[in-house]
Amino acid sequence: MLVSTEETEMYKMKNEHRKIGSELELFSLSDYASGMVSWYPKGYAIYRKVEAYLREIQEQYHYREIRSPILANSQLWDKSGHLEKFRDDMFLLQNDGQEQALKPMNCPFHIEMFNQLCQSYRELPLRLSEFGLCHRNEASGALNGLLRLRSFNQDDGHVFCREHQIQSELMSFVEMLYRVYDKFGFDADSIEVSISLRANNKAGSEDAWDRAEQYLQDGLKQLNIPFKLLPNEGAFYAPKVEFALKDSLGRQWQCGTFQLDFVLAQRMDATFINEESKSEYPVILHRAVLGSLERFIAILLEHYQGRLPLWLNPNAISILPISDSHIAQANVVCNRLKSLGYMVSLDKSQDSVGYKLRQHFKHKGLYCLIIGDEEVEQAKVTVRQKKSNAKMSLKDFINILEAA
Repeated sequence: MLVSTEETEMYKMKNEHRKIGSELELFSLSDYASGMVSWYPKGYAIYRKVEAYLREIQEQYHYREIRSPILANSQLWDKSGHLEKFRDDMFLLQNDGQEQALKPMNCPFHIEMFNQLCQSYRELPLRLSEFGLCHRNEASGALNGLLRLRSFNQDDGHVFCREHQIQSELMSFVEMLYRVYDKFGFDADSIEVSISLRANNKAGSEDAWDRAEQYLQDGLKQLNIPFKLLPNEGAFYAPKVEFALKDSLGRQWQCGTFQLDFVLAQRMDATFINEESKSEYPVILHRAVLGSLERFIAILLEHYQGRLPLWLNPNAISILPISDSHIAQANVVCNRLKSLGYMVSLDKSQDSVGYKLRQHFKHKGLYCLIIGDEEVEQAKVTVRQKKSNAKMSLKDFINILEAA
């Protein structure tokens, strides 16, 4: 069925992430902290689930998680080149007569850590990851809920490697990225890939850019991934592969990036000792799967219209004892489901079961478990979904959840 432009716009307004966030009590954006988010318990539960999943899968791909400062002397940003390119977008302050800046990105710190962690070519590739808190002085008119903030967390990572390791690292990253997107409900057909080529303000030699751009194109061809070329869209230090997701409304959101950098190691004097006992600059691969965690959660909320998948949904399961005499059994069921990692709430209010059901589904919940006399006697639960109703054992219900 064709949907008119007007209907599409109404649908977008109805499912705008700020509206969903308010209705479900997930987060707020305070007038006293412009461009920064306050997470409420249910919203922060979503955030922690996203972060925990990424942490788990990155460990499978041999990343070592680190934590870097959020403030540094401007000399660091000058050395990396970010101060010259992005000074107007940085939060600057004076301390002890020296200019300081809140970090707008993590790479200079990661490069400093590389110098401490890696001395020999035998230790490459070195894969570092960080859920890094960044600050960018976005114009007030550009702020847009969780989609554009001044303070946000990146699922950032840097791979330090040698030139012959670039292709295998690109293939490994793409495999991980596609696994992550699939977990969040975006299959391969939802992903559009492009390569952003050298910018006019680029740093580094033409030869380095030629090699970097060719490596990215050859790697994607080897993976049989179609891509578009975007002239003059690369970072000042590197060309990049960009991964855009198409949501349920057909909109595209650029999320993942993979940047191939021959420049910053030289600017930051980052070296290792090669097999000839000589200093050599590593290749730096800057990569992110989601980009900003806050922005990705906004995309998920709008993509699913607030009704998130079971593993992410803070209102996934509500347990409804019919009266106080059923609360003990309801607690047993609740504790069992929580022990398996599901997000469960127990509604012990005196409201009617009908009202509790309506509230649960209004707040984008998935399952209600009703427990009354029959359920206690038969050691079962009545499982209500929005359009179905069935009585079963708790074990059978858990099997349904595990198959979801």
